[in-house]
Amino acid sequence: MKHFPEQDGPARGERATGIITALMLFLCIAAVAVFSYRRSLDPAIDLRESVLRLAGLEEREAKTAEVLHSFVFDIREKPDFTLYRGNIIKSSRSGILFLDKTGVIARSESIGFENPIARTNGSRILVVNAGGTEICVMDGESVRWQDRTDAAILNADISDDGYVAVITEAKRDNNVIRVYESHGVELFRKIIATDFAVSACISPSGKHLVLSSVATGAVGPFSRYKFYDMEGKELTEISFDSSGELLPLFWFNRDDSIFVAGDSAVAYIAPDGKTGWKEQFRSVAGAAPAGDGRLAVAAYVDEGAILNIYTAGGEKDVSVMLQGIPKGLDAVRGMVAVYTEDTVYFYDDRGTNTCIHYAGREILEVHLFDKRQAVVVTEGEITVIGME
Repeated sequence: MKHFPEQDGPARGERATGIITALMLFLCIAAVAVFSYRRSLDPAIDLRESVLRLAGLEEREAKTAEVLHSFVFDIREKPDFTLYRGNIIKSSRSGILFLDKTGVIARSESIGFENPIARTNGSRILVVNAGGTEICVMDGESVRWQDRTDAAILNADISDDGYVAVITEAKRDNNVIRVYESHGVELFRKIIATDFAVSACISPSGKHLVLSSVATGAVGPFSRYKFYDMEGKELTEISFDSSGELLPLFWFNRDDSIFVAGDSAVAYIAPDGKTGWKEQFRSVAGAAPAGDGRLAVAAYVDEGAILNIYTAGGEKDVSVMLQGIPKGLDAVRGMVAVYTEDTVYFYDDRGTNTCIHYAGREILEVHLFDKRQAVVVTEGEITVIGME
């Protein structure tokens, strides 16, 4: 019997590649056929939508958020709101109220403020009277300490460790910053003679005070950040004088680095006090920390309104186009709420619009309890909604 050697055939890997290629070609032909058929029925049909639907990746329609509770308040009191351990803190001239999510008063303090500014660090609440002189720090059980300044209060903040920084007017200078430790003992005062102080806070490490101020230069007003030690000695400063930009708002990260935001830009300041990166926009509608050392920003670019979520390194974890005209936002870990005049859009950490709440009236504030519940404040009404 004669032996015939085997004919040279395709290798096993080549055969697998050929099968995959044929399958992909078949899917492409099928997609074109489906799109052509649907296009013949509806000329306005979108190619991207058709391809996503065929692949099982079509975008899910955002569901309507559930209204859990709704209750009214007197808008004439000009209250300020913040959230604290599942409660809604309402500060006004009639006092400080701890409201549960149904609107029931869980606790009250008869400390009234005509123009309250309320802040919380998670364990304590700071309330000051803007234009007045009163300072109050409390926790979930009692008032921890109170004080009065000798000049009108302009702004105040409380650090993670309970340090309080209060900016006041000054008779002979522009401003004075008063720094208190967690028991209400005043540590030092810092006189601001040339710039105009906007906000100040002690770093998470408790090692330095950071001041955001506005200065004037050849190109006009600009933002300046100054770093002081805990005795009031100046360490370093950063100025945005070359671009003439105002970035007065800032938030600390746990490593003492800082996110800053203004009317048309956001930036990052490293723990050593140097600018890491900056992003420019046509305008900024709102910004807030989004957890895990990230910053959420709703802004306008040439293409329209966008939501970007930045890491400390300046990378964009999320970048999506927004609906409507954004007015502001709030953010927590895993959720960003962007609100327009009368609508709130909720985005998860992948940038997917998961829920929508139609307020039906002008929205004043939005506060997130967590990624599942939020408070929407309109004129005279508070609505607690669920996003699950």
